[in-house]
Amino acid sequence: MKRLISFIISIGLLALLFYRVDRVQLLAYLKGTHWGWFALALFMFVPQIGLIAWRWRRLVGLFAQVSWGEAIQQILASNTMNLILPSKLGDLAKGVFLHRMGRLDLGRAMNVVIFEKLLDVATLAAFMLAGVSALFIRGDLSGLLRHAAVMAALLGVLAVGGVAALYFMPAEKVPVLNRLIAWLATKPRLRRIERFFRASHETIALLQSRGARRDIICALSVAIWVAHLVQIYFFFLALGARPLPLFQFATMVPLAIFIGLIPLTIAGFGTRDNALVALFPQFSPSLMVGVALYVNLRYILPAIAGLPYLNRYLVYAREYAQTSSPHRSHVASS
Repeated sequence: MKRLISFIISIGLLALLFYRVDRVQLLAYLKGTHWGWFALALFMFVPQIGLIAWRWRRLVGLFAQVSWGEAIQQILASNTMNLILPSKLGDLAKGVFLHRMGRLDLGRAMNVVIFEKLLDVATLAAFMLAGVSALFIRGDLSGLLRHAAVMAALLGVLAVGGVAALYFMPAEKVPVLNRLIAWLATKPRLRRIERFFRASHETIALLQSRGARRDIICALSVAIWVAHLVQIYFFFLALGARPLPLFQFATMVPLAIFIGLIPLTIAGFGTRDNALVALFPQFSPSLMVGVALYVNLRYILPAIAGLPYLNRYLVYAREYAQTSSPHRSHVASS
């Protein structure tokens, strides 16, 4: 039911967006696509998927041997599942895979997957913070963009700080954090947060004990998001959106992606598109709708590419769905 509601909201937001823009002008922009830039944008799927597979193999390889082909197939299949199934089952199914193929209980396997996803969030937020810092230093903000930049700064600090506290700050060496965790443990309604803090620190300790090399994992995460942002930049160029200020791009595109993460729509379709139109007011709304359509290919094409592998990995999603109720508390406490 929730998936159906999200689908209806996505369709409604997209329909409203198309109703408000000049559709003739939009079609003209699409017909005028620079196919060289567009081809480069599509090519960026290759390094993206390769880097994601490299990071996943580094994480999984600590517990089980996974080939390059297996890693790529699983990543593509998870993209398909994320698009058609609720609750990010594609990503969570990777935890079941790690549990079944490795030597981890389901709770710890899920915590490894959650670490991977939160690291992505923090890395994107770091790019956003770098962009917004440059915008404020240069004084290139006014009106709507200033308010958006303040929102980006607050969101970025929250995301980077939260992930750093969860995984990279030893609680015993940070008295304030240690006291916070102890205080959370005294509040029945907040105890789940306390258990998640402890599980997160246990996860990174487990990875480090197996020789994970956090520096390499973080460097791969940075490289992954560089590939993502370069691809989106090429989509802008393909439709002639220039000059495109680099720092505005580095701030507002991640902000639009974060807005797309709000769990109201299917894969951010509708929310992310409207955000892109609003956050680049110097360009025609029709042009930005065209850019948003091309950006949506980042979610659609990998999902299509994962269809041949869907049945094979869907078993992990089904297994997670069947066991999620008894294990949800375990994921946070193990």
